[in-house]
Amino acid sequence: MANIATSPLAAATTVVKNDTSAASPAKPSIKVGANAKVTVDKKSAATSPLQRLQSMEAATRNWEATELAASNKRLYSILTDAYGYYQTMKGDSDKVIRAQHVTDLEQFIAQRKYVFAPTSHDMTRVVKCVFGADRRRVSAYSIALREALRQDVAAKDLAEFIEQNGGVEQIRLGGTKPLSAKVRAGRVKDEVLGAELGTIKFDARFVPADADWTDKQVVIVATYLPTGEFQANAVIRHDSAVNAALAAYYSKQQATVRAAAKEEREAEKQAVEAKKSKPAETAKVEKLEAQKVKVAKEKAAAEKLAANKAHAKSLFVEALA
Repeated sequence: MANIATSPLAAATTVVKNDTSAASPAKPSIKVGANAKVTVDKKSAATSPLQRLQSMEAATRNWEATELAASNKRLYSILTDAYGYYQTMKGDSDKVIRAQHVTDLEQFIAQRKYVFAPTSHDMTRVVKCVFGADRRRVSAYSIALREALRQDVAAKDLAEFIEQNGGVEQIRLGGTKPLSAKVRAGRVKDEVLGAELGTIKFDARFVPADADWTDKQVVIVATYLPTGEFQANAVIRHDSAVNAALAAYYSKQQATVRAAAKEEREAEKQAVEAKKSKPAETAKVEKLEAQKVKVAKEKAAAEKLAANKAHAKSLFVEALA
């Protein structure tokens, strides 16, 4: 029989004994051989449910701040390219460029064998060519980009537009419908509350005090007079009226922003076109100047030749004389 004490297997075997002596309480005892290795699995280390939740929360925050943010940034970059393609195809000043974009899009669709309904928006066609045949994804991205078109968003502002509106999915849920009056009002409420145009006090006989409306907003209907003053006609204490007024304020504000952005884009477009045409104009002027120099040289040469001939003729006449 083999000697167990000297067996290598015995050296690595864990022996568990229960100490039942009266000197110590009963508890398990573990003895490990001299050549044995003990590995602690960190994943199986005891943690409380609260610690697991905290760990998962931290991992999510890190993912949102790094991987998800980078992924969204890349997505918005591709969407911007698709949006720019559509805008060039529809609005470039050069007819040839527009036609080339249309032709190449149709060729790409034929190569991929994509099928569209006759009523499909051209933005949907572009998006499908870029992102493939996933119907739900194409629909979501197309809706978001068409909403940007509806609001006259420039390609360079597309990523900011998507982020400000809660992302592609949030825009998809809202569809291409305008924002509700309540949403529009909420976006400018703090801004309006922070502005102070002056204090108005009405005669209590016409506008009695109402403690329930203290520190709340009301709508004042007024007429603008030639003197620059406002003649108050009514005070409306109603939440819906306030929201409607704030929504109108928001819409006017956004229209002003879009108009300013459009003017800026037009100015940039004109500058680019001027820059493109400048070399052509310069070349034309240079060609004209070169032609003038050539004509002048030819004229000088002709005059010189004529003078030489006249001189030679005079010499011949003198010789005959």
